[in-house]
Amino acid sequence: DAYWNRTSDGDIEVVQNRQYSKRHRLSILAGAGTVSADPFLSVQSLAGELSFHFTESFAVAGIYKKFLVSNSSYLDELQSGLITGTASTANTNKPNAFYGGEIEWSPLYGKISLSGASIVHYAAHFLVGAGVTDTESGKYFTPAVGFGPQFYVSNRIALRLDYRLAIYKETIPERVLLSRPSAGERTNYSHQVALGVEVFL
Repeated sequence: DAYWNRTSDGDIEVVQNRQYSKRHRLSILAGAGTVSADPFLSVQSLAGELSFHFTESFAVAGIYKKFLVSNSSYLDELQSGLITGTASTANTNKPNAFYGGEIEWSPLYGKISLSGASIVHYAAHFLVGAGVTDTESGKYFTPAVGFGPQFYVSNRIALRLDYRLAIYKETIPERVLLSRPSAGERTNYSHQVALGVEVFL
């Protein structure tokens, strides 16, 4: 009965309308994740997001991410001399933070039965946005696209999983050959996965 809508004659019609609405509501999201952007760096992220949902399917959001950066195990081995026999290093450009905005489109809403005992409400969303990535060598314009599911715990709380591909062109500081100021430019394809809790106000 929680999943299907039945008529007075007992016929099964369509899945019932959504139980959890986000139309004309603000939401705040806090999350953490991992970033794959440079094989020599291990990057984690802490993020906050403020969104306004104009309709059930359309929302705009402001985002801030703080990146927590450390050496990857490969860079530690390189610097210790384990790989080449002599201590060395690699040219890297540590990201510090990202801030920007995005548009969220949620065309899918549904329900999943868990072992026939309970119903979980979920939505699938697509993301398009842009902002600035603040790095060790400067600030760079960063467009991004993404997608993910959202699982409702209650009318006010949802668990959200996001994948984003963020792209920016950056200047790499020189650390190996100290006779030159930089190692040149490259296009960074940053793969970002994050899990968060979204609270609807």
